[in-house]
Amino acid sequence: MLTIYNEQHTLHQGRMEMFRGQLVPSFEVPARVDHVLAELNARRLGPVNMPDDGFDEALLRAVHAPRYLDFLAGAWDEWIALDPANAALDVLPSYWPAPGMRRDVLPASFPAPPAPGPRRAASPAASARPSR
Repeated sequence: MLTIYNEQHTLHQGRMEMFRGQLVPSFEVPARVDHVLAELNARRLGPVNMPDDGFDEALLRAVHAPRYLDFLAGAWDEWIALDPANAALDVLPSYWPAPGMRRDVLPASFPAPPAPGPRRAASPAASARPSR
């Protein structure tokens, strides 16, 4: 097995992630990179190589849609433009594609817009329970 590794992997330091419906401390921490690298070397699963200099972005375009790459190119700047305090937060998705949703229309922005009117305390499903 060929593994590509560089020291920038340790820069991925998410604060929170969604796990079983709850925000929890991120599982992906720099110490995990060190652990995985040590195990790869100890088990002799194959070479661990540094990436070549000068990443070829054509490789990204070969496997990802242009609109996805465009989104990633500006997502962080858009997140910070909403509120400079967002720099201290993780970006978590507000939209998930669901069956039947149009794929040809992109949201105007990636954070969910505020819901119109007062927030509901219960979901529509909860209020539709049959009475006894």
